[in-house]
Amino acid sequence: MGWILVMGVAVALVPVQAADDPADPCQQGSAMAAFMCQGPAWKAAEQELQGTYDRVIAMLKVDDPALAEDLRNAQRLWIKLREQDCSLYARSRVQGSPWTGFWESECHSEQARTRSAWLKSFEG
Repeated sequence: MGWILVMGVAVALVPVQAADDPADPCQQGSAMAAFMCQGPAWKAAEQELQGTYDRVIAMLKVDDPALAEDLRNAQRLWIKLREQDCSLYARSRVQGSPWTGFWESECHSEQARTRSAWLKSFEG
């Protein structure tokens, strides 16, 4: 969850610029620029995941409190697994490279989108 806060701050510090602007960090090709550009996609995926989780938990607390508790515990385990998986994935791609943060955030975004879709299956 600490990465989410770091990304939120990083995204807030990046000025919005036109796509054809050569000063646009998304067009600079550096690892840091790519990482900063990944921020909005990561933030959107995390917000979707949190919203879906909140809806499903609220529904289950009414319909099946025991299942809600099991899902809460499963979600906590999933978060730990995602952190480890994405760290391993990023480090295996570019060990010691400045691109590690980009690949880790890319992994987090993809995992969040996949988990959101899975959680939506509880909604009916």
